[in-house]
Amino acid sequence: MGWKRFEVEIESPVSASRLFKAAVVDSHNLVPKLVPQIITGIKMIRDETTGRLFKRTEFSEFVPFRYTLDRVDVMDEKSCSFNYWLVEGGRLGKMYDAGDFELRVTPKSDGGCVLKLNGAYHAYEDVKVTDDDMNVGKLGLTAMYSAVEAYLVANPDAYASP
Repeated sequence: MGWKRFEVEIESPVSASRLFKAAVVDSHNLVPKLVPQIITGIKMIRDETTGRLFKRTEFSEFVPFRYTLDRVDVMDEKSCSFNYWLVEGGRLGKMYDAGDFELRVTPKSDGGCVLKLNGAYHAYEDVKVTDDDMNVGKLGLTAMYSAVEAYLVANPDAYASP
Protein backbone atom coordinates (compact mmCIF):
# COMPACT_ATOMS: atom_id res chain seq x y z
CA MET A 1 0.00 0.00 0.00
CA GLY A 2 2.82 2.44 0.78
CA TRP A 3 2.54 5.76 2.57
CA LYS A 4 -0.93 7.14 3.28
CA ARG A 5 -0.82 10.84 4.17
CA PHE A 6 -3.27 13.16 5.87
CA GLU A 7 -3.41 16.75 7.00
CA VAL A 8 -5.31 18.52 9.76
CA GLU A 9 -5.45 22.31 9.76
CA ILE A 10 -7.17 24.30 12.48
CA GLU A 11 -7.40 28.09 12.71
CA SER A 12 -7.57 29.42 16.25
CA PRO A 13 -8.06 32.79 17.95
CA VAL A 14 -5.47 31.69 20.54
CA SER A 15 -1.81 32.73 20.17
CA ALA A 16 0.60 30.17 18.75
CA SER A 17 2.76 30.05 21.88
CA ARG A 18 -0.20 29.47 24.24
CA LEU A 19 -1.73 26.75 22.06
CA PHE A 20 1.62 24.99 21.62
CA LYS A 21 2.44 25.10 25.34
CA ALA A 22 -0.97 23.76 26.33
CA ALA A 23 -1.51 21.19 23.56
CA VAL A 24 2.05 19.87 23.25
CA VAL A 25 4.50 20.87 25.99
CA ASP A 26 2.05 20.43 28.89
CA SER A 27 -0.28 17.95 27.17
CA HIS A 28 0.50 15.28 29.76
CA ASN A 29 -1.11 17.46 32.46
CA LEU A 30 -3.89 19.24 30.58
CA VAL A 31 -5.26 16.99 27.84
CA PRO A 32 -6.48 14.03 29.99
CA LYS A 33 -8.47 16.53 32.09
CA LEU A 34 -10.12 18.06 29.02
CA VAL A 35 -10.93 14.91 27.01
CA PRO A 36 -11.07 11.99 29.48
CA GLN A 37 -13.60 10.27 27.21
CA ILE A 38 -10.78 9.91 24.65
CA ILE A 39 -7.44 10.19 26.47
CA THR A 40 -7.08 8.81 29.99
CA GLY A 41 -3.41 9.64 30.50
CA ILE A 42 -0.21 10.90 28.91
CA LYS A 43 3.30 10.25 30.18
CA MET A 44 6.51 11.83 28.99
CA ILE A 45 9.32 9.28 29.36
CA ARG A 46 13.04 10.02 29.00
CA ASP A 47 15.18 7.00 28.05
CA GLU A 48 18.06 7.09 30.52
CA THR A 49 20.42 5.30 28.14
CA THR A 50 19.84 7.27 24.94
CA GLY A 51 18.38 10.49 26.36
CA ARG A 52 15.51 10.25 23.85
CA LEU A 53 12.09 11.53 24.85
CA PHE A 54 8.98 9.38 24.37
CA LYS A 55 5.32 10.23 24.78
CA ARG A 56 2.94 7.46 25.86
CA THR A 57 -0.77 8.21 25.39
CA GLU A 58 -3.39 5.99 27.04
CA PHE A 59 -6.85 5.88 25.45
CA SER A 60 -10.33 5.14 26.78
CA GLU A 61 -12.44 2.16 25.83
CA PHE A 62 -14.08 4.29 23.12
CA VAL A 63 -10.89 4.25 21.04
CA PRO A 64 -10.11 1.09 19.02
CA PHE A 65 -6.66 0.73 20.67
CA ARG A 66 -5.36 1.19 24.22
CA TYR A 67 -2.21 3.28 23.76
CA THR A 68 0.41 4.79 21.48
CA LEU A 69 4.09 5.34 22.15
CA ASP A 70 5.72 8.12 20.13
CA ARG A 71 9.42 8.91 19.83
CA VAL A 72 9.76 12.68 20.06
CA ASP A 73 12.30 13.97 17.55
CA VAL A 74 11.59 17.70 17.91
CA MET A 75 9.68 19.66 20.55
CA ASP A 76 10.67 23.28 20.02
CA GLU A 77 8.72 25.97 21.88
CA LYS A 78 10.44 28.80 20.02
CA SER A 79 9.34 27.61 16.57
CA CYS A 80 6.20 25.87 17.90
CA SER A 81 7.13 22.66 16.12
CA PHE A 82 6.69 19.05 17.19
CA ASN A 83 7.88 16.05 15.17
CA TYR A 84 7.39 12.47 16.29
CA TRP A 85 7.35 8.85 15.12
CA LEU A 86 4.83 6.25 16.22
CA VAL A 87 6.98 3.42 17.57
CA GLU A 88 4.47 1.21 19.42
CA GLY A 89 0.75 0.72 19.97
CA GLY A 90 -2.17 2.09 18.04
CA ARG A 91 -2.59 0.29 14.76
CA LEU A 92 1.15 -0.23 14.44
CA GLY A 93 1.81 -3.90 13.74
CA LYS A 94 -1.78 -4.42 12.56
CA MET A 95 -2.28 -2.01 9.66
CA TYR A 96 0.94 0.03 9.65
CA ASP A 97 4.64 -0.54 10.15
CA ALA A 98 5.49 3.17 10.62
CA GLY A 99 3.90 6.50 11.43
CA ASP A 100 5.51 9.93 11.00
CA PHE A 101 3.98 13.22 12.20
CA GLU A 102 4.89 16.90 12.00
CA LEU A 103 2.96 19.58 13.89
CA ARG A 104 3.48 23.30 13.36
CA VAL A 105 1.64 26.13 15.08
CA THR A 106 2.09 29.35 13.12
CA PRO A 107 1.13 32.84 14.35
CA LYS A 108 -1.38 34.89 12.39
CA SER A 109 -1.36 38.70 12.12
CA ASP A 110 -4.60 38.96 14.13
CA GLY A 111 -2.99 37.36 17.22
CA GLY A 112 -4.41 33.90 16.57
CA CYS A 113 -2.68 30.97 14.91
CA VAL A 114 -2.95 28.09 12.50
CA LEU A 115 -2.23 24.60 13.78
CA LYS A 116 -1.20 22.24 11.00
CA LEU A 117 -0.51 18.54 11.46
CA ASN A 118 0.90 16.49 8.60
CA GLY A 119 0.83 12.78 9.24
CA ALA A 120 1.76 9.71 7.28
CA TYR A 121 1.32 6.00 7.91
CA HIS A 122 3.19 3.33 6.03
CA ALA A 123 0.67 0.53 5.52
CA TYR A 124 1.52 -3.11 5.04
CA GLU A 125 1.33 -4.22 1.42
CA ASP A 126 -1.71 -6.44 1.98
CA VAL A 127 -3.67 -3.78 3.90
CA LYS A 128 -6.03 -1.36 2.17
CA VAL A 129 -6.26 1.83 4.23
CA THR A 130 -9.53 3.66 3.61
CA ASP A 131 -10.39 7.31 4.14
CA ASP A 132 -12.56 6.17 7.08
CA ASP A 133 -9.47 4.60 8.69
CA MET A 134 -7.62 7.90 8.36
CA ASN A 135 -10.58 9.95 9.57
CA VAL A 136 -10.65 8.16 12.95
CA GLY A 137 -7.31 9.70 13.85
CA LYS A 138 -8.10 13.06 12.30
CA LEU A 139 -11.36 13.38 14.24
CA GLY A 140 -9.66 12.48 17.52
CA LEU A 141 -6.88 15.01 16.96
CA THR A 142 -9.34 17.71 15.97
CA ALA A 143 -11.43 17.04 19.10
CA MET A 144 -8.36 17.22 21.32
CA TYR A 145 -7.02 20.47 19.86
CA SER A 146 -10.51 22.01 19.87
CA ALA A 147 -10.88 21.16 23.58
CA VAL A 148 -7.52 22.78 24.34
CA GLU A 149 -8.51 25.85 22.34
CA ALA A 150 -11.84 26.13 24.20
CA TYR A 151 -10.02 25.86 27.54
CA LEU A 152 -7.57 28.61 26.56
CA VAL A 153 -10.34 30.92 25.32
CA ALA A 154 -12.23 30.42 28.60
CA ASN A 155 -9.02 30.92 30.63
CA PRO A 156 -7.14 33.80 28.97
CA ASP A 157 -4.34 33.81 31.56
CA ALA A 158 -3.61 30.10 31.23
CA TYR A 159 -0.28 29.40 29.52
CA ALA A 160 0.28 33.11 28.95
CA SER A 161 3.93 34.16 28.94
CA PRO A 162 5.03 35.99 32.09
